[in-house]
Amino acid sequence: MSTTTEDVAAADSETLSCSLCGTTVPKPPPVQWSPLWEEGWRWIGSQNLYSCPACPPVIVVDEGRHLRGPGIELALRVAEE
Repeated sequence: MSTTTEDVAAADSETLSCSLCGTTVPKPPPVQWSPLWEEGWRWIGSQNLYSCPACPPVIVVDEGRHLRGPGIELALRVAEE
């Protein structure tokens, strides 16, 4: 049995992958993302960039503001490859 483009797209839509190391987790239902945040996952959804708890975050929170984190430059380089 071969894997089709549709199979890959369906699998991608069901999981989130760390942009830095490739670790994956099941994608949560809509508006139920807080458990992933509490575990240490960070993301910039508009750029499809995600960081797992073990990697440098792509975004940090400083006094309620979301700022680019230390992992953003590496994630952007990986995304370009």
